[in-house]
Amino acid sequence: MGEFSSELAAGMRALVSPYGVVSEVLPGAPVRGLAGLSLASARVNGAPGVERPEEFGGAGRSLAGPDDAELIAVAEAAERYSGADFPGSGERWATVAELDGPVLDMTAVPRCSETEYASGHCPVVPFRAEEPIRWQGGLDMASGEAVWVPSVMARHGIRRLAPAERFWNRISTGYAVHSDPTEALLRGLCEVCERDSAALVWLQMLPLPRLGFTRPTATLSALLDHCARHFVTTHFYDATTDIGVPAVYCVQVAEYDDACRRSVGCAVGRDLTEAAEKALLEAVPARALFHRANPDSHALVMAGAQFMGRPERRHAFDFLLKQRRSRRAEDGARLPRDAGKALARVVGALAERGMRAVAVDRTTRELAAAGLTAVCVVVPGLQPLTFHRYGQYRAHPRLYSAPVAMGHPSRPEKELNPWPQPFQ
Repeated sequence: MGEFSSELAAGMRALVSPYGVVSEVLPGAPVRGLAGLSLASARVNGAPGVERPEEFGGAGRSLAGPDDAELIAVAEAAERYSGADFPGSGERWATVAELDGPVLDMTAVPRCSETEYASGHCPVVPFRAEEPIRWQGGLDMASGEAVWVPSVMARHGIRRLAPAERFWNRISTGYAVHSDPTEALLRGLCEVCERDSAALVWLQMLPLPRLGFTRPTATLSALLDHCARHFVTTHFYDATTDIGVPAVYCVQVAEYDDACRRSVGCAVGRDLTEAAEKALLEAVPARALFHRANPDSHALVMAGAQFMGRPERRHAFDFLLKQRRSRRAEDGARLPRDAGKALARVVGALAERGMRAVAVDRTTRELAAAGLTAVCVVVPGLQPLTFHRYGQYRAHPRLYSAPVAMGHPSRPEKELNPWPQPFQ
């Protein structure tokens, strides 16, 4: 059953009850023409302090059967639950100067540009070191030393924000849950790298090389065949950054679909083929959301994607679709299958570039009893991905240095992509 042992599966199912972490698990609507794909959704059962309940749920997608999809949905719901505002988190109200011991370098935390701040629509404010905010403990993933981290960066469900805490956009990037603590850390870290890649590609309009698969897996072939039978063409691009985590950016083109003419996806994996599978496994069922009159809980995330999917904006994707350079996926970046070795490689690559990765333990008693470890990984040096058009952290040095490190030209702020982020 996928990656779930019988013991772990039993522990995760114990999370589901009227009084458990997950209140219920529901099967998803089948994807027409793809009978082998199972979908499921899981609802978090009243996570404490939740101000945005639509963000506390999980989705599961699997070609291994409905049981696997349900367990994946429970795992994602548990991940969201770990970001809730639990009491007794060991946090401290303080200014930077009042903290004892190492503190996350707040000068490295991404900032919006003066243009964004002055727009009147920016969702965040500049960080002010002299103002007290909430802090909690984390661990430097390179040295193992304790580090104070702003709670707003390590707990996306944090509530009752003080004005000084609004420097950060709360989002679930960097959270991961797994039975293996090392794998949880790796997945949380790689998700931060994935969002860094997706943000860079779109904002800088990077002319990525196309990817070809000489040995596609059965899963990738089945998904591509489904898309082709429904007149959807998928274009894959190597979006691996200088950090070295294999990343694939895909653009789907549906010339006969007026609701979704263009859509994008981005995913990371141990290699580019795995990343392509993951990107497509999310993109295929997500297309159905474009045809809903009311996208419900996906409204914020889907807003940019729906806007950019309209036929009249199809040319906004030409910086990728008109690329002719190509490379074989099999020749691209790879990470070791061993979680410890892969983690060491990514942390080392970040450290070589002066970037600090910090992990915050978010494991609750309920998750520990189920055999799970929950973490949140924070990497200030990487570019955040946000869905706010006027809060994209366009003053972050990473946005301008990464393209050069990847072998591409770097655009100044005035030449960055003016269109909303289509990632969903």
